Amino acid sequence: MRTTRKMRRFANELIDPLRVPIPADPGDLLDALVESATRWRGRPIVVHLANFPPQTSATGLWIDRGTRDDIVIEADAPPWMKLVILGHELWHMADDDPAHRAAHAEGALAPAGADDALPAAARTRFLEAAEQRADLFGMLIGDRLRPWLKASPDSVYAAHTSGHDDLAGRIGAALNYRGAGR
Repeated sequence: MRTTRKMRRFANELIDPLRVPIPADPGDLLDALVESATRWRGRPIVVHLANFPPQTSATGLWIDRGTRDDIVIEADAPPWMKLVILGHELWHMADDDPAHRAAHAEGALAPAGADDALPAAARTRFLEAAEQRADLFGMLIGDRLRPWLKASPDSVYAAHTSGHDDLAGRIGAALNYRGAGR
């Protein structure tokens, strides 16, 4: 499975507004991505770092609360992997696959007897197309942002976040210039 035009456009929509110092602090980069996603979503997205039970293979969970979205990310995941997990959960929000929406609704969370169940993403099988797309998008986000964690201040990534549109930065970006000594 390959990234789609929709995935690349969505990644650009989330990443283009990011403005963090380079090399980026992992927490600051995650927060900036959440802020960008909140603007895209039009409502608050709250990220919780927590440890999932060791017997599960889950590293992330999205809960649609109606007026806000909660995303739980494995606290012990490496910093770059937290970006991948967040991207995966954001794709679930953006994915308009009817089969995925039905599976999402089946994973509703609510106290026993409650009529106002809240949808929560529930991975049933990795091989499901919706999960593969979400994994692919998460990896796209991770691939695009991981270099920001290690880039030098004079790299193309720093030029992207400088807040001004300079010719050298645009040329460097076109040539994928990663900075002196790289």
